[in-house]
Amino acid sequence: MEMNEININELEEVTGGRGGYRKPPKAIDGLEIYKVGPRDNLIRIARKYHTTWMHLQELNAEVIPDKNDITTGYYIYVPKLPD
Repeated sequence: MEMNEININELEEVTGGRGGYRKPPKAIDGLEIYKVGPRDNLIRIARKYHTTWMHLQELNAEVIPDKNDITTGYYIYVPKLPD
């Protein structure tokens, strides 16, 4: 890479993008961080974590404005499962 070239990915903030967080967000008590997979949607993720898609959307309202808009490879908050 030449000196005058800029890697756009290095300039992106860790904060949210559309459809999730680009990089793992900060930890929050009572929540886990989940990496969205290629076949995931909020309903499937909600079933894994014994909650509703509406609750997941509320937890991630900052980065998931539409329930159908999550991005593979991005991160979202999910409820912590009991041990």
